[in-house]
Amino acid sequence: MTDIVIKDRDVEVSLRPRARWLRCPCGMLCSAAYDRRRRRWRHLDLGGFKLWLVYEIRRVDCPECGVRIDELPWARPGARHTRDFENMVLWLAQRTDRTSVATLMR
Repeated sequence: MTDIVIKDRDVEVSLRPRARWLRCPCGMLCSAAYDRRRRRWRHLDLGGFKLWLVYEIRRVDCPECGVRIDELPWARPGARHTRDFENMVLWLAQRTDRTSVATLMR
């Protein structure tokens, strides 16, 4: 974690990679990043505040696959919500109506 920004009812937590090695979705470890792009993922609320994870996602230059997006433990490829957020929405959708899910998860 590198930074926390609180604005209105939103909390942004900036993350940075720990490892120098990047993991391609094929499983191979690569040393070089092709480029980076800042992205945000909506996470579960934190005490009434919307929580956002911010990370500079890296594209990996894999010798086997070519240029691919770095694999992230908290989100599926292309997702804008964390796995925890998606799982909570799915659990609620099985047990309650859409209006309640939309109101609760905002």
